[in-house]
Amino acid sequence: MKSTSSGESNKLTQTMRKHLISLMILLSGGFSLSAQDTVPEKTSPFNPGCDLVSRYVWRGQLLDRSPNIQPWVEYAPAFGLRIGALGSYSFSGDYAEVDLYLGYGYQGFSLMLTDYFVMDESLENNRFFDYRKGITGHLLEGTLSWEGPEKVPLKLTAATMFYGADMKVDHVVIDTSLNDTTAYYVNQYSTYFEAAWSFRHFSVFAGITPAAGFYGNGFGLVNLGISADRDIRLGKNYSIGLRASLITNPQRQNIYLVLGITL
Repeated sequence: MKSTSSGESNKLTQTMRKHLISLMILLSGGFSLSAQDTVPEKTSPFNPGCDLVSRYVWRGQLLDRSPNIQPWVEYAPAFGLRIGALGSYSFSGDYAEVDLYLGYGYQGFSLMLTDYFVMDESLENNRFFDYRKGITGHLLEGTLSWEGPEKVPLKLTAATMFYGADMKVDHVVIDTSLNDTTAYYVNQYSTYFEAAWSFRHFSVFAGITPAAGFYGNGFGLVNLGISADRDIRLGKNYSIGLRASLITNPQRQNIYLVLGITL
């Protein structure tokens, strides 16, 4: 057996140390990357989105005949609170709406306060911050809804407009001496009830109003229809939602076929 000199032994030891240090660095880097890969990405409580609809039909009411773009943003922390804003702007430029809402959900139940506001963009001043009774253009609505578990895919909704521009004439005073007529308005508390049942790829819904108001001229079925949904994948990590809804308003004897896309 051949003997190894002292100098060769030192060189061998230094080489082994270098390889050992390199191996430790590689392993520590590998463990570090592995740890980073397993850390879950934090989900933002802010959720923006946008819908495109072929025409704007809401609760059986045709609000705008043109296609509309409907952007929205919502802040939803983990304890059930929801704060958001959504808009609807027609491609023709004839319709503009911005709604603000505050909601809270717990075990299938949801309470929501919504502030609806429709603007006339031909005006320089739409008085958005004017909430005076009898003057404001805002509509305030309270909504209570319940959504069942997966085995009972039923959703029930009750909504009432309680303040703002949802007005009706209460009485008229005629002053013959001044040849003047004054109309006095009161809130008509337009109310809407809806039941919806979801199946695997479609849902059916029916909505009524109990009295004359925003939705109709008296008690009746004002929103009846069916919606079908489908996701279209665009690559591995992105998809768009497609919805087609056949909507009827039996009280007004109207029918609409609306296509919606969620980006």
